[in-house]
This record gives sequence, structure tokens and C-alpha cells, in this order.
Amino acid sequence: MVARLASFDKSSLAAAKAAVNRATLPPDGDLVAAFSEFAHSLTLPGFRTRAAATQAIAAEAGLDFEYRMGEYIAKANEQA
Repeated sequence: MVARLASFDKSSLAAAKAAVNRATLPPDGDLVAAFSEFAHSLTLPGFRTRAAATQAIAAEAGLDFEYRMGEYIAKANEQA
């Protein structure tokens, strides 16, 4: 797929991407507001507790954390 896309004219791809973005992206103000809400959520006590538990489990699990992330996050949520 990547090779096929790379074979297309770059200006044509850019124009197609711009058209899709115009049709599917929310207004810039909504993106800024959503990012602000997301950034704020990272400072909440509930997130910080779960993040600390997840980091501890990830350090212990090593690479297996990547393979079974959902299970490990669920385990961290139980501990938090």
C-alpha cells in the first residue's frame, strides 16, 4: 500500500488529503478546545494514580506489556 501511494504524484496526493481533511476535520477552535480538555485530564488525580500503576506494571512486564497492553492496563486500574 505504501509503495503504491508513494508512486502517485505528490501534489495530487496533497490535494486529495486536503479535500478529505476539509470534509472530515472539525473547525480549528474545536480541535484547540479538545486538546485543552485532554491536557487537563492528564493532571487529574485519577489519571495520575492509574498512570503510576501502569508505569510500575510496564517496568515489571517489559516488552510483554506491548503485546498484552489491554490486560496490563486493566490490572493497573484494579490496583489504583
